[in-house]
Parts: sequence; C-alpha cells; structure tokens
Amino acid sequence: MSEEPPPLYKPELIEPKKKLTLLQHCYKEPWIPIGCITTVSVLSVGLSGFLNGDKVLMQRMMRFRVLAQGLTVASMGAGMMLSMR
Repeated sequence: MSEEPPPLYKPELIEPKKKLTLLQHCYKEPWIPIGCITTVSVLSVGLSGFLNGDKVLMQRMMRFRVLAQGLTVASMGAGMMLSMR
C-alpha cells in the first residue's frame, strides 16, 4: 500500500480562497462607492439645511438622497447580474 493520500486531499490541488480587499472591490464595482459618497454628501447638506431652518433645501436634499440611494441599489443589482454571467 502506498503512503500517499488520495488526490482529493493533496494540498497543492486545493485552491485557496482569495479574499478581495476594499480597494479591489471598489475597482471591480466603482459605482457603489460613488453612490455611497453621493448619498452621504446629500444627506449632510440636507441635515445642515435642517439645522439652519431652510425647509426648502432640506426637502430637496432628502429627495435627492432617495434618488441617490435608489441608483446605488440599482448599480449593486446590475453588478450582481453582470458577475453571474
């Protein structure tokens, strides 16, 4: 009998799982971080309008925030669809 384990258990045949870094994810799907930064920026401007008492600016920024979040979620869905191909 040979001392060799079956081919299934050879460590050189098992591929290590490659974990992507945050920058690699941003390079792979650049629209998601852009959407997140846009959402946070619009939310910050809306919050400053709320604190200053500018209701028109606050309402407009909250609408833009919803739009930015929707586009971010849509880009995440599109990225998943393209990666499944």
